[in-house]
Amino acid sequence: MKTRVGLVALVLIAGCAAPDAGSGRPQRALIVPRVDAHQHLMSTAARALVVPTAELAPVALPAELDALLVAREQVAGRPPAGPLFRDDAIVLEPEEGRWWQGRASVDRYLGREAAGARYRAKSFAVDGAAGYIAGTVGDARAGSDSASFVLGIARDGAAGPWRIASEMRTEIRAPVYGRELTADALVELLDDAGIRQAVVLSLGYWYGNPSRSPLLADEAARTRAENDWTIAQAARYPDRLVPFCGVNPLRDYALAEVERCASVARVRGMKIHLANSRVDLRNAEHVRRLREFFAAADRHRLAIVVHARTQAGLSPELAAIFLAEVVVAAPNVPVQIAHMANSWPAAAFFADAIAAGDPRTRRLYFDLTQAVPIAADEQTPEFMAEAAATLRRIGLERIFYGSDMGVATNPTPREWWKAIGKLPLSDDELRVIAANVPPYLR
Repeated sequence: MKTRVGLVALVLIAGCAAPDAGSGRPQRALIVPRVDAHQHLMSTAARALVVPTAELAPVALPAELDALLVAREQVAGRPPAGPLFRDDAIVLEPEEGRWWQGRASVDRYLGREAAGARYRAKSFAVDGAAGYIAGTVGDARAGSDSASFVLGIARDGAAGPWRIASEMRTEIRAPVYGRELTADALVELLDDAGIRQAVVLSLGYWYGNPSRSPLLADEAARTRAENDWTIAQAARYPDRLVPFCGVNPLRDYALAEVERCASVARVRGMKIHLANSRVDLRNAEHVRRLREFFAAADRHRLAIVVHARTQAGLSPELAAIFLAEVVVAAPNVPVQIAHMANSWPAAAFFADAIAAGDPRTRRLYFDLTQAVPIAADEQTPEFMAEAAATLRRIGLERIFYGSDMGVATNPTPREWWKAIGKLPLSDDELRVIAANVPPYLR
């Protein structure tokens, strides 16, 4: 009989599975990862970079157009529309996104709409006998908007009344980056999945995105502030969360930020994002700066997690440049390729190099973050078999589990692990991945 201490130990050992009482075989569903090696937190300041705070204010319409909008409210859920719509009016049916035309179609469209709609104009323009009204629509009782609309309007003749010639509506969805993401929220997700630790990758590199318009005047200071916020959040759970700093590696302040972050005891590495930083691996100057960045991280013994996909993707050709000219500059620290390089063909290139014993791959690792689709119809036998074969060629001991930021559109860590469990790997193979601990955490 197992002692209580023994039972607790079994529960705590990641990747272990309790036996199935009926068959004596491990239960695959009980295999869980020990570490989520790719997670993010997001400060309010970082969220402001991706969520516009300004919204168009309501506008006052001329009397004729205001009366048209009031009439539109009155037929919501109450067809027939009568003369409000033109006989040849078109409406965009929201469920399938197809255009319908004619009075019968308009009335069918209106019948699907909830009664009591409130239309608020945010913009309008007229030019002769044509124009538009754009705004939002919602339930008057709830006081909130559920959709945006555009009405194309036209007069019948130079002095005729305004009528609706076309209508299009789009659902207002909850923002992807809906709220600040704190350590408390992340730990709840980890607990739900039974995961003990997470690597928290700072979004500091967001501030250095060169396509941002306008560029941030205090970009370097805000990058440092995001890194410091992430470090402070992770410190609230020192046994659970391990922070990495983030920076655009092409920026003049990047090497100084590597040195600064290296002075913080709990920081284990740097996160860079080639696409976000607009890195071009065919640009010799970009490659030179990347190599300097990798060399600086290597000197300070900071691991590197790299989103290696560029805006042009990561073809095997670009992966070869990255391996030959960038990775070689950091021979003494782990280099973790995020998202399986966002490209299974590129991952296959790295797998071939590893299988051939290429010494440049000695400290190369990969995370499975979002690399296996959630949707069952995308988990084709061909894809899943090829992915599993690539993982085996890389070596399962080099593969880490990851799930990414806890935003509304991203499935939970539990759901991502369930997708990985659908790969045609044996229980023992899956257990290897689940038990892997990145070397920078050991």
